[in-house]
Amino acid sequence: MSVLYLVRHGQASFGTDDYDRLSDLGKEQSRITGSFLASQGIEPDRLVHGEMLRQRQTAEDLLEGMGRSIEAHVDAGWNEYAAWELTGVLSDLDPRAQHDSKVFQGELERGAARWASGEHDEDYTETFTQFTTRVDRALEDAVAAMGSGQSTIVVSSAGAIAWTAARLIGGGFDQWMAFNRVTINTGITKIITGRSGTSLISFNDHGHQDPKDATYR
Repeated sequence: MSVLYLVRHGQASFGTDDYDRLSDLGKEQSRITGSFLASQGIEPDRLVHGEMLRQRQTAEDLLEGMGRSIEAHVDAGWNEYAAWELTGVLSDLDPRAQHDSKVFQGELERGAARWASGEHDEDYTETFTQFTTRVDRALEDAVAAMGSGQSTIVVSSAGAIAWTAARLIGGGFDQWMAFNRVTINTGITKIITGRSGTSLISFNDHGHQDPKDATYR
């Protein structure tokens, strides 16, 4: 069997002028995650991340924590959906959402339900169906690139990882949202693939992080 480890990026910079970069804590979370993976004897044959800065930075710090240097492959299929676009089209968006992460989460879920309904596709640069289709394709490509017994680390974001997990257990929007809501920064999701297919083994494992440093943005 081959193993795929999906790692959510470290804490980004919510509430600042540029969310798409790691905070100091996010960088440390990423290094700790790399050190943990190395301590488990995990030596990836391949590293993949999306195009987003926070994903690339996480991959770099993760490798630093592992004490390894391997070429990273970029796959835009692992990019996150445009969260601010989902909330931005809400005519009655709570203004506190820009700086209050709890308020933002509620507004995001309301926006996501509107997005996934398929009734307002013209309002979005990427529809929900297009998002799930590209994430499905990214998973298939990551699996296809592995030889027997190999392992790959993919650094992505909550939405893409949550959709992958939901898909593998036969879930849809509701399961995706439930997973998306609880995905922790640098949480590790483990997937195995072999003759019997591709299966979800664990989701959002974050025991390697100090509980006081657990973050969701």
